[in-house]
Amino acid sequence: MSHFRANMLFSSKQFGFIKGRWTTLQLLQISDKWTEYLEHGGQIDVIYTDLEKAFDKVPHKRLICKLHSYGLHKDIVRLFETFFDKQETEITD
Repeated sequence: MSHFRANMLFSSKQFGFIKGRWTTLQLLQISDKWTEYLEHGGQIDVIYTDLEKAFDKVPHKRLICKLHSYGLHKDIVRLFETFFDKQETEITD
């Protein structure tokens, strides 16, 4: 953790698990931004996920095929592919 702090590797958007930067504070900040966007005619689309254990028992290749078949944008599908690749790398290391 000290390495990440010393080298400023945490984004200013990173909350949770950092002293003094609670997820509640993040929710307050993003709510303020969303309110401002909406007041100026903007649109907000949000997906919150906690993927850590969600896909442990799901066949990853099958899920990727289903996501493609549902017509999800390729960048969204790539997000899942990257997540699964990272998970598999961590398991083998």
